[in-house]
Amino acid sequence: MAIQTNTTLKGYFNAGDVPTEANFADVIDTVRKPVIQVAGTTSAPTAAEDGSIFLFLANGGAHAITLPTCAAGLTYEFIVQTTVTAANSITTATADKLYGSIIRTVDGLSATFDATNTQVDTTTGTNDNTFTMNATTQGGIIGTHDFNMCTNNTFTMNATTQGGIIGTHIKVIGMKANAWYITGTNIGSGTQVTCFS
Repeated sequence: MAIQTNTTLKGYFNAGDVPTEANFADVIDTVRKPVIQVAGTTSAPTAAEDGSIFLFLANGGAHAITLPTCAAGLTYEFIVQTTVTAANSITTATADKLYGSIIRTVDGLSATFDATNTQVDTTTGTNDNTFTMNATTQGGIIGTHDFNMCTNNTFTMNATTQGGIIGTHIKVIGMKANAWYITGTNIGSGTQVTCFS
């Protein structure tokens, strides 16, 4: 009655095996996408939790999630259920990197569109549709995308300029050894800055 790896599940059903009630319960628990509430200050999802959805709650402090060593096919989703109240991060193992981009937007409650249909944060009066590139370590920011160009292994949300407002959804998928694909929508406020480091 726990989440198991595919290898463990397959081991229950070899020729001549007689699966138990507990074995079938493990299959059901593993097939269903478990929802895990992030609590405390750190979490380390396991390979057995592949496919899980993690909910960030406003727990009164920072929370750091460390992904397991990347392997092709591992998938984790992170949803901000309650706007974070401090820096919350998703970090890979040291040798692993994040590849991909995140769509960024300001909180719909504080956003309007100007005459050119550019999204403007009414709190600061600035638009979040700028083009900046450093062409080295962070790739750049184009439109409302936050690109990561392979040199970074941490994604941080701070509830304002780095997102993390309720409704933020981040998904990471193992592409191959040392390479996580990251995608999603990050909702913030103010003038947005990159979340990758």
